[in-house]
Amino acid sequence: MARSPAQKGIKGNFRAAFVRPNDNIAPIDGLRAISCLAIMLYHSFFLLHLFIPFERFAQFVKETPFLLTWIWGLDKSVDVFFVISGFLIGRMLFKEHRKTGTLNLKTFYWRRYLRLTPVYLFAIGVFYLLAPNHSQTLWANILYINNFLPLESMSMPWTWTLAVEEQFYLLFPLLLLTLVFATRSPLAVLLSLFALSFVIRGLVASGDAQLWDRPYSEMYNSTAAIIHYFDTLYVNLPTRYGTLLCGVILAYLTVYYQPALDRLLQRRRLCTWLTVLALALMVGGVLLNGNKHWLGDSLTLARLVLVADRNLFGILLCWLILMCSAPAGLGASLGRFFGARVWFPFAQLSYSMYLFHYMVAIPLVLSAVNTAKAYYGAEPAFDYWWFMVVFAALVLVTFPVSLCTFALIERPFINMRKPAPVRPGTEETTGETQQPALAIPTGEEKTAPATS
Repeated sequence: MARSPAQKGIKGNFRAAFVRPNDNIAPIDGLRAISCLAIMLYHSFFLLHLFIPFERFAQFVKETPFLLTWIWGLDKSVDVFFVISGFLIGRMLFKEHRKTGTLNLKTFYWRRYLRLTPVYLFAIGVFYLLAPNHSQTLWANILYINNFLPLESMSMPWTWTLAVEEQFYLLFPLLLLTLVFATRSPLAVLLSLFALSFVIRGLVASGDAQLWDRPYSEMYNSTAAIIHYFDTLYVNLPTRYGTLLCGVILAYLTVYYQPALDRLLQRRRLCTWLTVLALALMVGGVLLNGNKHWLGDSLTLARLVLVADRNLFGILLCWLILMCSAPAGLGASLGRFFGARVWFPFAQLSYSMYLFHYMVAIPLVLSAVNTAKAYYGAEPAFDYWWFMVVFAALVLVTFPVSLCTFALIERPFINMRKPAPVRPGTEETTGETQQPALAIPTGEEKTAPATS
């Protein structure tokens, strides 16, 4: 019998970055890849703030040509990653519970450790060598609690998302066993927890005058204001778990309500109109985030955005993921686009690319600043297209670095993971002959942490 890429050593590890296995959910690969590239593009512009006074950076943002303003809304990629992560992890846990009647927590946590930590520790070591003066709190990264620290104290501040995800991975299986599966209506409990995420964001925001009593655009008009928003609302599990839970709820529906979803997807006209609406709202949300002044001085609109924007984006994304499995029409076209094989290498390398891209982006952006100074003097003008070139260079440099890291560190530890055991006689039999929504062939689901 032919060996799989996972069994062929280093050569197979490199090959695994380009050859998509049959048990991947192809549209998820596309969403992950595009979001990874989007956050790299965002940072190619955003990191300029490290090298010029904030007033000049604010002017740079304000004067961005309209055709490029969407770039400033690409932090929404974080929410895409959270939805994907919640969906894949939730789907894996729900399928295990449906087969075995329980969850093997020891196996789950060990698999999460092998998936996340080895390459992360390597990245932490590289960061320490490159920036020892900014490495005082790397201990918090190792413990996945770096999001508990103030932004100004964080080492590797872009990795706050890993802390949020790991905290979610730690608590969510326990919550399933002690609360969700202990009731007769697990879906109702999950929906209640999702509704609670709106309440928590509302309570946190309304309890902070700097957030609640200022127009949305003014929350970003100084370094201090951005840091306050970041520390108060942006990086904490209680205020960000909503999009993770969006993915979990979608996973629950695909595991336990597949026939109902299949019937829904057969209503092509309704699904098409809902998908067009979802796409329009998602694009509008990204543009709004990149053009915060559109909200004007309205406190009501600002508060609605603070409380609901990201969770609503998560709901829309879940619909989009579901539609990618439609048998025909617009959904099928979206499925083919996001499922194109060209996205797979970027999806496979997304974790490593995320870990290292920031370290690569800083010297690239600095070189752009120095080039501008050489041409324009001490007070240079910045051509926005220069930073598109920075992004292209960032991808070209980060991709091979991430490929080597994936093949030599990340993939070998992934190969060490063993599938969760299935009790004899508990194989899943649904009796369904119709291809279910978001179905994948028999095998272990491929999961990866969110990158942002």
